[in-house]
Amino acid sequence: MADSSGAANAAQAQRWNGESARRWIANRERHQAGRQRLLPHLFAAARISPGERVLDVGCGCGETTITAARSASGGGAAGLDLSGPMLAVARRLAAEAGVANAAFAQGNAQACPLRRDSCDVMISSFGVMFFDDPAAAFANITAALRHGGRLAFLCWQQDMRNELFAIPLRAFQALLPLPDPDADDVFTDPRQIAELLSGAGCTDIQIDAVSEPAWAGSDVTDVMAYVRGTPMVRRLAAQLGDHALTEQALATAAGEYAARQRSDGVWVRTAAWLAAARRG
Repeated sequence: MADSSGAANAAQAQRWNGESARRWIANRERHQAGRQRLLPHLFAAARISPGERVLDVGCGCGETTITAARSASGGGAAGLDLSGPMLAVARRLAAEAGVANAAFAQGNAQACPLRRDSCDVMISSFGVMFFDDPAAAFANITAALRHGGRLAFLCWQQDMRNELFAIPLRAFQALLPLPDPDADDVFTDPRQIAELLSGAGCTDIQIDAVSEPAWAGSDVTDVMAYVRGTPMVRRLAAQLGDHALTEQALATAAGEYAARQRSDGVWVRTAAWLAAARRG
């Protein structure tokens, strides 16, 4: 697999090699904890066996690639991502874990020249939702699988079904009507996901809803410090255009997070789609 970023997804490449990458790396352990209970669903669907070759699309800091590589002992796992800074973390984590059969490349799965029929399994943990052209991306990914090879990925359901996103959204929408944030998102609709996979040449397509509790932070102060810096909240605050009303909305959100405080932190509900299929 060659290193390639290409011209496609240029905005996403800029985003994930700049502030978004720095923010993700700074909050890596938080994000990992928040997805911890969802990932067993992904790996159960992928059914990785020793000796298999795995492609992890949008691998980020490489945690799922490392897990896949361990399951594929005698084979290996390759992580592909747009973000150079996150891949640097991935390589460090793999070296620290002593996982020698995990490799990483910087590239865009929509346009990266993936070798045809080279993989047994493709996985992704919320890494397939950023393509300019999802149909082109999945045609490229599917072609990299051997015939009969397996594909499994997680993607978020609608924001309003995920409390980490829904709580601030509700707080801002009470003050200012906002457009549907999911209106143009193929990956929030299971029918569109199935059509996308079918169009890419996949068969045995199954889309399941999965929901799990997720750790959002140690306490409300910790969660709100994180939430205030998210692109979504910064965008909502800019649309509202009023500092006092923004603080009112954030105070409302803080109250909702406080209601979810436990002895070990703030816990919210997550909702994702688990897609699984085979290359026909």
